[in-house]
Order: sequence, then structure tokens, then C-alpha cells
Amino acid sequence: MSLRAGSLCVLASVAGCATRPEAPPELAAKPSASASAAPAVETCDARIALARSRAPAWAPTAYDSARAEILGRARGEPVVFVREPTPAAARPGDALRRLRGRRQELRGAVLREGYVFADSPAEARVLTTELTLGALFDEPTVYLQRGATVHELSRRTARGATSYVDADGRAAELLFGDRVALTRDELATPLHIDVAALADVEGLDRVRPSTRGEDELDAEIEVGATRAVALLTRRGAEVELTCVDEVHREELMAAKAATAGHRAALARLRAAVDVAVREELPFDRPIGEKTAEKDGQRRPVWEDAYRRGVDWFVAEGGTYPVFDARGEPHPPEVCVEFIVDSFERATGTWYRRRGDGERARVRGLLDFGALGLTNRRGVLAFEAWATKETELFDVRRFAGAERVPFGQYAAFIRGIQALGELAAGDVVAIQGRKRDGLVHQHGILVLRTDPVTGFPFDLADQMRRARRRTWDGIMAEAPLRSLLYRARPSARVLIE
Repeated sequence: MSLRAGSLCVLASVAGCATRPEAPPELAAKPSASASAAPAVETCDARIALARSRAPAWAPTAYDSARAEILGRARGEPVVFVREPTPAAARPGDALRRLRGRRQELRGAVLREGYVFADSPAEARVLTTELTLGALFDEPTVYLQRGATVHELSRRTARGATSYVDADGRAAELLFGDRVALTRDELATPLHIDVAALADVEGLDRVRPSTRGEDELDAEIEVGATRAVALLTRRGAEVELTCVDEVHREELMAAKAATAGHRAALARLRAAVDVAVREELPFDRPIGEKTAEKDGQRRPVWEDAYRRGVDWFVAEGGTYPVFDARGEPHPPEVCVEFIVDSFERATGTWYRRRGDGERARVRGLLDFGALGLTNRRGVLAFEAWATKETELFDVRRFAGAERVPFGQYAAFIRGIQALGELAAGDVVAIQGRKRDGLVHQHGILVLRTDPVTGFPFDLADQMRRARRRTWDGIMAEAPLRSLLYRARPSARVLIE
């Protein structure tokens, strides 16, 4: 499981958790790290002007220009680099082939000042799909910085392969933007800032730095349609909102209050997805089956076995567990079912674990069955139902030039940005011909958007198992697929 800045909630408390604590509502000036050494400045506008006069303007780098394309290919946190790490000594793919087994040399060749970083989408993809911590290190302890959080990882060796685990014993992944080192001190002066954490804590939709200050920098911030200029204080990779320009401060506070319920609902949804990912809920296809003809047939058999009180069930010649090794319910899901399950789990609707009393599906605040959804498995059936249920979803189908195939990657990413249609919480369907010559549909859940560009980079889906993935990870196997529709849940679904 990947390490993330947000905390994971246990299933029993999914309905009441958030990935990061809410910030206090006050947006007035706060003391900054450099304020004590600077002359007294009374207003936030004056402090912003002073910070702007001291720092260079934000000039886009090669990474900034390719940011959306990189986030579409490489899993990672959407950090902002105040300075790009120095170029790597070798191309990642070449170094991985040439230096296999020579860990210290490989680190020197592909890491950029300790960062998993590239300003090329293709190289970023190689780094995050082929490079592992075990390929880079063999030391007992490694430190990994993701966003503003530093994780201490321990070596684990099994069957001759080296990997690293966090304090909970879960396998650590290496994601784009991560920085790794052998000591914690080596991570003391990061080149990046964690704008995603700032956006979460302060309830912001966008954070776009305007200057590259060492201790203070100004930025454009947005909540909904409200825009303002803010002063940010930097302490390592962490940035804090110090104050907001006087003209827009009250409007921004009102916008933040109005969207607080929506943000909390999205945090619960992400937490529910993370639980499903941790549980590795399986895709609903019989073992050994190569086609989609029998997808979705195991779930009803699992339901029957669960309610009858048995721990195993047989379907299509295979034998499957009702619970996982921890006693958690282990139902198979197809793509839409995973999405529906996630919305329901975020509000407390789920099956009781083994040993927690009578086996039953506990109904929380949301149950799609009670709302009339009879087909939880079909992408087109879900669209037809959601289109009619206008109080639950706003559905928009894409057509014509909007449907750029993924194989035209740069144009595909530009198309998503130009549409400006996809937001966190959206159900997105893709459609197109696969290698078998047939047209297939697939459902995706958008979890987060980049606070700098608004690009929907953090996706979740169910294929083989529940996972958080990128556009590339989902669509590369069938590059003729394109966007089909998006269904945006209302407050009745997100339970704001």
C-alpha cells in the first residue's frame, strides 16, 4: 500500500474521518517565520507587496509546462518545486538496465538530489513503474519524504527480494516527487512545497505560487469562484497560509464555510477507497477467465454464502473466500460496483466483519438500492439510471471532438484541461475498442485534482483489484478508449 499524507480511517469510523484536520476559520494575518526579523508591517496587503519585492517572480520550468502530462502518467503527490532538482546522470530506462543490482550507482544515476523526478512525462512514467526502493537500497533503514511528511522505512527481505515497509508493516511504494535518503537530516532542506496539504487544511481549490521566496511567497488562491492573493510562510516542505488580501478576505471565508461539508464528504470518500485498496478487494471475474463475458457473476454467490454463514463459496469452478485473512468481508466487485460500494461505505453502509454479530449488511446514510439502482454492475446502465435521477447526479455525455483517444496522449490531456469538466467525486466512464476487437466500457472514480492546474490526477478503479491509479495506468492497455460521460454526485450522494 502506498504511503500518503492523509490518514487512513478504520472501516468502523470511515463516516466520520477526514484526511487532514480542518483549519480554523480565521484568515487574518498570522506571524511568520521571518516577521520577527523584518520591520513591522501592519496590513496583509503591505506584507504581500514586501514579500513580492524580495523574491523572484515564478517563471515556469520545463516541469511546470508538462505538469498535467506528468501527473497523468506518474503516480505521486502534486508538489510544487521552488527549484527543479539538478538533472540526472542518465535516462531512467537506460540506467535501470545497465546498473541492475548496483544500488548506490543507480541512485546516483537516476535520482535528482534524492528526488524521484523528471520533467519528461515518458521518463516520469519509467521512474514510477519500473523503479523500486529495493532496487535503490539495501540498508536496514531508509527515509522517504512525501509532501511534507517524512516516513521511516525498514528493510524486508523475502525470497531474495528486498523491499521496505512502514511502521505498520505495509509495503512502501516509490512515487513521483518522493525524496529518499539514508538519514533524516539529508531531507532537511527540500526543494519542494506541499501545496496539496495546504489546500486540504485551508479548504482551498487552487494554490498557484506567484513568487519563489525562500521563507515567504505570495500565491493566487481560489475557493469555488472566489479568488484572492495570499501570503504563504514556508518551513521546509510545509507551507502555511499567513494572511489573505483585505479586499477578498471576507468573501473567501464565506466561500470556505459554504464548501466545508463538500470537502468533508470527499475526505470520507477517499478514506473509504483507501480501505478498499488496503483490503485488496478482488475484481469480479472467474479465475482463468480471459473475457468479460462472466464479469459480475460471483458477487451474488458471495452474498448468498455470506448470509448463509459459510466462509467459502464456489463459482464457475473456482473456490473463493468470503472473508480476508483479517476477517474483513471480501466481496468481488466490477468497476461500477466498486464506485457504488465506495460511496456507500463513506456513509457507513457495509457488511459486518466476521465475528461481529449476525452477518448482515449494515445500512448507513446512503443505500443505492433504496434509491432505485437495480443494476450495480453496468457502466451504461448506471448512466441511464443516473441521467433520470437528477436529484442524485448531474450527467454529461461527451461527444465528437471531446472524445480524444488516449493514444493521442498530449491531445488527450489537453482535452481534459480544455473541458474543465472533471472534479473530485465525479464518476467517469471511458469507452473504446480493446485488443479483442470489442468495444468496452469502464468506470473510474476521480478522487483528487491538482491544486495548481485543476487536472484530475488521482483516480481509483476496480480492475484485478481496487487501486488508486493514473490515467496512463488505467487506459494504456486500450489506447483507443476515450471519455464517454461523467456523473457528478449531489449532496444527497456525498452526504455533505
